[in-house]
Amino acid sequence: MYLKRSYNQYHPGTLPVCGGDKNGNFRSFGGKAGMQSKIATGGVTTAQKQDAPREEDNAVKQESSQEEASVRRGKTALSGYAMYTVLFFVTVSTILIYFWKYHKSMVWDCDGVYQHFNSFVYYGKYLREILKNLWENHTLSVPMWDMSIGYGADILTTLNYYAIGDPLALLSVFASPEKAEYMYAFVVVLRLYLAGFSFLLYCRYHKNENVPSVLGALTYCFSGFALFVFSRHPAFVNPMVYFPLILIGIDKIFSGEKPWLFIWMTAVSAISNFYFFYMICVLMFLYAVVRYIKLFGGIRLKELLGWLLKFIGYFAVGIGIAAVTFLPSAMYVLNTGRMEAGNSVPALYPLSYYGRLAGDFFCVDYTSPGSRYYTVLGLVPLLLAAVFVLLVKRKKNTDLKAGFFLLTVFLLFPFFGHVLNGFSYVSNRWIWGYDMLLSYILVRVYPQLFRLDKTEKRVVLLLAVLYGAVVLLIPGHGTAHSRIAVAMLVILCAVIALCGSLKNRRWMTVFFYAMTIGGVGLNAWFLYSPQQTDYIGTFRTAGRPYKMLTTASECYPVKELGDTGDFYRYDSYGIVAHENTAMQTRMYGTDFYFSVSNGNVNRFFDELGVCIRVEQMYDNLDGRTILDRLAAVKYFVVKEGKEAFLPYSYDTKAGGNGKYAVYESGDILPFGYTYAFAVSPEQFAALTPAQKQQALLQGAVAEESSLPEAKLVFNDQEPQITVTAGEGVQVNGNTFTVSHDGAAVTLDFTGVGDSETYLMLEHVVYEGSADNFSLLVTMGSTEKKIPVYTPRHSFYSGKDDFMCNLGYNIEPQTQITLKFSKAGTYTLDDLYVVCQPVENIDGQTEKLRADVLQETEFSDNRITGSISLDSPKMLVLPMAYSDGWSAYVDGAPQKLQGVNLMYTGLELEPGEHSVELVYQTPYLKTGILISLFSICVFFSLQLLDRRIKTV
Repeated sequence: MYLKRSYNQYHPGTLPVCGGDKNGNFRSFGGKAGMQSKIATGGVTTAQKQDAPREEDNAVKQESSQEEASVRRGKTALSGYAMYTVLFFVTVSTILIYFWKYHKSMVWDCDGVYQHFNSFVYYGKYLREILKNLWENHTLSVPMWDMSIGYGADILTTLNYYAIGDPLALLSVFASPEKAEYMYAFVVVLRLYLAGFSFLLYCRYHKNENVPSVLGALTYCFSGFALFVFSRHPAFVNPMVYFPLILIGIDKIFSGEKPWLFIWMTAVSAISNFYFFYMICVLMFLYAVVRYIKLFGGIRLKELLGWLLKFIGYFAVGIGIAAVTFLPSAMYVLNTGRMEAGNSVPALYPLSYYGRLAGDFFCVDYTSPGSRYYTVLGLVPLLLAAVFVLLVKRKKNTDLKAGFFLLTVFLLFPFFGHVLNGFSYVSNRWIWGYDMLLSYILVRVYPQLFRLDKTEKRVVLLLAVLYGAVVLLIPGHGTAHSRIAVAMLVILCAVIALCGSLKNRRWMTVFFYAMTIGGVGLNAWFLYSPQQTDYIGTFRTAGRPYKMLTTASECYPVKELGDTGDFYRYDSYGIVAHENTAMQTRMYGTDFYFSVSNGNVNRFFDELGVCIRVEQMYDNLDGRTILDRLAAVKYFVVKEGKEAFLPYSYDTKAGGNGKYAVYESGDILPFGYTYAFAVSPEQFAALTPAQKQQALLQGAVAEESSLPEAKLVFNDQEPQITVTAGEGVQVNGNTFTVSHDGAAVTLDFTGVGDSETYLMLEHVVYEGSADNFSLLVTMGSTEKKIPVYTPRHSFYSGKDDFMCNLGYNIEPQTQITLKFSKAGTYTLDDLYVVCQPVENIDGQTEKLRADVLQETEFSDNRITGSISLDSPKMLVLPMAYSDGWSAYVDGAPQKLQGVNLMYTGLELEPGEHSVELVYQTPYLKTGILISLFSICVFFSLQLLDRRIKTV
């Protein structure tokens, strides 16, 4: 779009109402000076007064003409939306046919089942429970905390990333859990449709023609990124829906129209997902800067300040409206384990990334090096042809050229992926913004496809041939898909060069539509077909997802026991992890897998050397007896025949289903046990990981405590070890040079009976070609894998100390095998074996169980109980600590604090006490107040605007 008049004729708030021609160019409909002139003369000139009757006739004709034009525009827009709707369903069928043919649900494995679909089903149940309570009991009760999420978690801040706040996720309320996958699939496809529809609205706002607008909408909503994530990570499509509408809102403000759309879309984006809202903010800022320069021909600081304040004000109102969810989520994520991770940001991507980038432009290959960084392009060849036309037109569309070069540079350097991913690991999940730019380039240059001169046509065709040759010469791109895509690109550019004229426009339009749908179909074939990259194979069988969350999960045999007594947890090891399934079975487990996690839990694992994959994903407590006791673990689940993974005291088989066996311990701690002694954080920090877990049974680790200091007793032993190198390994002190994958060393030692045996690895440093590796540790029939990420890996977080539990054995153990998955050089600060006798554990557990919380009751956002003490003690509740909890002892407020690194503690005086804990999402009340205030500001702005109109 262009504004023909220079900016210095206007100031913020006095920009003329602007329209545009079919190419998106602005035209002025009159300015403030013209309007003031009419007001001064009563709305008519002297000449008009002399010929009033004729002028009235002309006015009637003009009004009639304007009405007819408005009707025509409305019909044209309606036909464009209808055309898009029909072509959308034709195009989406080229994707859905694979799900139908191979009897697949639209629920991706891993993240799809355990995060997105799980959250969708949970949210539906959650909403129905709130509505049921409102209908039957006439009370509004909104649960904010759920003990079945990990070690207890805030519902809003955990699920805001996936469901809560997403307007489309509200449809989950209408689907029963057993049929939820069908509603889930409907919402997944609906998001795609709305993404294209929003883009179409953006094009229509800028007066673009129907044909290119519909083409752009199709290329946008069926971009490679969308094909890759729309059913894998459905929430990732949301910014594709919101962003075009926000840009319309920005342009409306620039053109002097109302800011309401910008305010509300800012609010919806912020409410829906804080993660993508951050990306939207960065990209819309860049858009506003480019639009400002384009519209006003440069930057003038005096006028710029006025526009900046105006946008900041509207943005503040929008984000204020969203504060009810945005503020709690944003504040919570700052304390997550992922935010605390020390991510590596290399100066450049690997060479393989750059080598495949050109071909990845129209190849959706989720096995490509770029897909690891979410550089998933996979656009139809027509978009690349449009880019060629953009480049050959030297003096046109300078704003789009600037955007194209800027965002392309963003794709070339990891730093920008780091910044746009919230200064976390390198990821180009913002690439949907690049897709929108390229799709709009097609819309804008489309009329020029028929107006190229001979030289420009030759250049476009030459660029296509050269580009195609480069792609086919790149290793890994000689596939049938690449050859077909290159052929389509060359054919497209040849047709443009040979037939690109206005007289051929009609049949060429049909040809472009066919090539667009064909391009999407080609990408879908290469991505989903089992004969190609077989992406369809990573989706769960239809009818299977909900069963995976319930009857097929390892916690289901525990639920089948029917144990409805006091609070307890279950733990597991040696099985495929089923993270978050406890949310559906209403059990309490030790696993968790969501994008935002409680930072206290992560610190607990770090201090004790528990081997976990990433900060936001943990499966168990490593089968450590002490940690299971402290977490109130009553049942332990293993695969049938894998009893070697069972911790000490889990010797009674309570049940099973033929696949999983459930064992029970009769010596556990309840929900609410007490310490008579304390351990200072300074004293605790000086201990080894093996000593730290022993200390946790003897004294409460707390920042503030009046309890006497615990006199710690340790009985762990470190036997001497002899390292024997296997084939392919050279050992030099604590340095292991591994020549081939899978080489191993053997550690011989004299163990201790009736103990747990640990292998301790301190500060593991790897030098080699891989960016991640695993250490396979075997002792007898117990085998465990330690996953390790190097600083070059996007998930690297600085973890390099590991204490791997190899199980409890009555007989002394004598040998451990350590296998290296990747060739390279491994250097450790220390490598040693720890034997932890269990003889003291039962007695120490009994002391913690001497005084416990009685008559414990759990209800929405509330925990109550009673306790009787003869001396001051620290009451510890085995749930993740959160600032949202408030404690009342005998009706009086009492301070809660984080205890034992991640649990919740409350120090009590002697006597009989009633204890009540009340939960409220941190910053929720503040967020509600800000939202209410912002809504009032919004309506005040509307009221003020109406009054100004009537003056």
